[in-house]
Amino acid sequence: MLMLCSFSVEAISRIKNIRYEGNHVTQESVLEREIYVKTGDIVDKTLLEKSTQGIMNLGLFKTVKVYLEEGYTEADISYDEANKETLVDIVFVVEEKYYLLIVPRVKSDDNELHIGVQVRWDNVWGLNHEMRLLFENRGDTQGISENRNEFKYFYPNINDSAYSVNVSVQASNEVDEANGVINRQDDIYQLSISRWLNDQGRNRGWFAGSSVSYQQRFNEVISGTEISDHLDAVVLGIDSGFSDVNNYEFNRGGKAYGYNLSWSHESIGSEEEFTRHLFYYRSYYRFNNAPISNLNVQTEIGHSNNDILGKSAFSLGSSDDLRGYENDRFNGNSMFLMNIEYMFPQKDYPIIRYVYFIDMGSTADEIKDLFHQPVNIGAGLGLRWKIRALVNIDLRADIGYGFTDSDYRFSFGTRHAF
Repeated sequence: MLMLCSFSVEAISRIKNIRYEGNHVTQESVLEREIYVKTGDIVDKTLLEKSTQGIMNLGLFKTVKVYLEEGYTEADISYDEANKETLVDIVFVVEEKYYLLIVPRVKSDDNELHIGVQVRWDNVWGLNHEMRLLFENRGDTQGISENRNEFKYFYPNINDSAYSVNVSVQASNEVDEANGVINRQDDIYQLSISRWLNDQGRNRGWFAGSSVSYQQRFNEVISGTEISDHLDAVVLGIDSGFSDVNNYEFNRGGKAYGYNLSWSHESIGSEEEFTRHLFYYRSYYRFNNAPISNLNVQTEIGHSNNDILGKSAFSLGSSDDLRGYENDRFNGNSMFLMNIEYMFPQKDYPIIRYVYFIDMGSTADEIKDLFHQPVNIGAGLGLRWKIRALVNIDLRADIGYGFTDSDYRFSFGTRHAF
């Protein structure tokens, strides 16, 4: 809940101090970066509300409130009879979430059961860093165990600057039975650096970044006529866009959009050559007469001039994009996707929300072919449960119907689809 305590003073009030309460873990520098007021400013209710929302947008707190503390005597302040100025303290009160979690991970998607464990450490050192460890078993296929392991570390606002760095290591394998039995083993190592383009380094607005990654795939042929082979790629990336999404107590509002370029060529030591483009736009609409309800819309369009490590650049069919279809049902080097969700709360328990959704998407070898073929549609309904005490945990269960395949699919997850 965001609350601005009311105040009324006859004289002009100027800010003497800014204080924080309830931040037992979070360091003050993290909070100070997101506010729009400073000592010496005249008290402005609009800027205080904007500052309160800015702190809430960090996603680290269940509630954020602000109040003014008055009561200074004339001996404590410089009193100007002409301007009638008094001094006040601004106090932001936060209620922190739990930051270190070991989460059993159970995911049902496409009639497959994935079991694992995830270590989530948010707000590391009280500096809003994020660390993720994931160990997941996807079951056995043809007697081969399929696994996915990940390590990610996000370091925002390096030394209180506008720069952030992200490091990730991923290792996984998947059995492909399309032409015999092939155990495809993938390893990805990535380093990315980004910068918020506002002067204060706040975590919103325009941004730009770049990345470098090393990807390798080993295709181990278990049976069939193909020959085992090894592919690797050095990939350079550029990322730019705009993000202005507000986190409220029960839902979100705002928009984000951007462009991502991935490029690989033999001139930088890569065995693969491709250029991959991805454009995206996301909006989260709230309504004045129903502020806890949401209309969420996402659009993505992408194209690659070549396969990536012997596999199509894009795939659709999962709990995160085209619901109602089996995993990776549609594949190609060009892709179009649109998702529309309408969420509304359970009357007495707004942490529970219901959702109707429709997903539309298709893939093709060439981008021009996307507009000359039927669009695959999935539609359904679901349930959302916002765990307010945890960072970015929104349990969801969906049932989707894929019209192209005339089939139903169930899916479960711990975060929003987008």
